[in-house]
Amino acid sequence: MYSVTDGAYNTMFMVTDKGVVAVDAPPSLGQKYLKAIAEVTSKPVNYLIYSHAHIDHIGAAGLFPKNVSVIAQEETARELQRAKAVAKNVTMVPPIPTITFSKNYTLAIGNQTLKLDYYGSNHLPGNIFIYAPKQKVLMLVDIVFPGWVPFPYLAIAKDATGFINAHDIALDKYDFDKFVGGHLTRLGTRNDVAIQKEFIDDLKNAAMKANQEVIFSKIAQQVGRFDNPWLIYSKYIDAVNEKCSQLVLPKWENKLGGAREFMSTHCFAMSEAQRVDPTLQALTQK
Repeated sequence: MYSVTDGAYNTMFMVTDKGVVAVDAPPSLGQKYLKAIAEVTSKPVNYLIYSHAHIDHIGAAGLFPKNVSVIAQEETARELQRAKAVAKNVTMVPPIPTITFSKNYTLAIGNQTLKLDYYGSNHLPGNIFIYAPKQKVLMLVDIVFPGWVPFPYLAIAKDATGFINAHDIALDKYDFDKFVGGHLTRLGTRNDVAIQKEFIDDLKNAAMKANQEVIFSKIAQQVGRFDNPWLIYSKYIDAVNEKCSQLVLPKWENKLGGAREFMSTHCFAMSEAQRVDPTLQALTQK
């Protein structure tokens, strides 16, 4: 098992006695990914696994040989088919998966095994857990960012509840030592996942407290004019974000990179989801 990174994106590939299994194809790596594989083996790439449908992680998949079998969860295939249906230039859309699955798929090739699991939407519908049991390596993209807070707005998570639960799934269901998160300066460990879970729990609690303590009607009174409701709502959001940030930053601004820069976006994503998402609201109510 090998990892490949350019400092902003990272992924991994597996060499078996019957060929290579590659995971994702970030455009930032491009041909360097194929070069990295060629540096350690002359065996062909037999399989390419998509973690999810986002172009920044699979946009260079077209560089792989045409006979590669592409594996992905059904939602990822569906999203790429939708993109291809509206594309003016279909070559810009990553190859459509040739093997899809709903919940679980075990890829056994030669002397190696990869387990692919889907527990529902988190960062994106179709985003899967990729686990190498022999090497004790877990790959889960755009959820945990070892040493850093997530990218803005919980890494634009499509499902805040699923994003939160993904941390517990990783820690409870997988025996792993190394973690591949898809981004930034290094690989992670089990402890990195536990640290971000703690951060997300603190963020969830801070957002709930901010939602409870910042009263919309009081913000409207402070604004003092009602001809522009978006102005009132903007001030309300600012007040919730500020309250949430004040609760979270003292503990985390020197513990995880980017905390001060992105905290307001995470507070907004979490507090807004708690206001409108019935599942997250039920999860956070005491």
